Amino acid sequence: MGSMTAGAAIAASSSAGVASGIDMKSNPRNYFLQEPDMKTVKRTDPNSEKKFDLISHIQYPEMSPFLKSDFSRYDESSDAEFYSTPRFVTHIDDNAIKALSQYYAATFPTGKASKVEILDLCSSWISHYPKDFMPAKAVGLGMNGAELKENKQLTSYVVQDLNKEAKLPFPDNSFDYVTNVVSVDYLSQPVEVFKEIHRVLKPGGTLINSFSNRCFPTKAIDLWLQTQDWTHLLIVAEYFRLAGFEKPKAYDITLANGHDPMYIVEATKKSNSLSSQAMCTRMGHIVDVSLHVSSLDHAVHGQECQHFRTKSTLYV
Repeated sequence: MGSMTAGAAIAASSSAGVASGIDMKSNPRNYFLQEPDMKTVKRTDPNSEKKFDLISHIQYPEMSPFLKSDFSRYDESSDAEFYSTPRFVTHIDDNAIKALSQYYAATFPTGKASKVEILDLCSSWISHYPKDFMPAKAVGLGMNGAELKENKQLTSYVVQDLNKEAKLPFPDNSFDYVTNVVSVDYLSQPVEVFKEIHRVLKPGGTLINSFSNRCFPTKAIDLWLQTQDWTHLLIVAEYFRLAGFEKPKAYDITLANGHDPMYIVEATKKSNSLSSQAMCTRMGHIVDVSLHVSSLDHAVHGQECQHFRTKSTLYV
């Protein structure tokens, strides 16, 4: 995805538009067949309060559309071993990082000390928060202690493998914000993790998920590798729904001169939400139907670690 103007044509299909007449009641898997609404496909300036929600028209199934096999990975060996060697690199380009930092700056209080308590999930040696963001508490949870120790934006950190232990080591209602950067595609039990995030967020708190089209292919879940950017938005939005969040919103905050795309999917915990222990599980029986997938672009990004780039589909 190169430099493009906002509102460019959608390349998801030759008849791009809102899919109509989709039966999700008998076939929850059809959720993934919904297409973008061309009227809403615009880039959001990460510095602006005006946002263009890419999934405002989406309808959700009553039952989970996911299959157990969706969360399988090519490499099922220990994640702790995979991440044991520190990687002091950035996994997205400078403009994607800039877009994300600008979005955070427009969202978080900046310029002075605040009472904000924030959790950076799947954290590393940098969190991409604005330099003048001064939260009361910034906790990082990640896989590599050496990387986390170097993150100067954190006040404390925890080493934990969420694919082995989804339960977060924090009390209910602990954080105003939770952030997760280019890591949601690696979660093999994402709904359980999202329920835990919902539990530790304060009522009215927000989870901000951001991702691009790069990943370690052997560790990303199968459904992510087999689908494109548009479907990635739907996948993450459904994680939110199943975890009990308010209706999620999705934005493309890629800079006009950006190369790597940057997407946000976020949602808020209801102000009167119960803890996850009191929530009813909405996971139901899943209908096993085939999911149409597209070809993948195997571009490689080299910065001491190989990356796989899934194909961008929102724009041409």
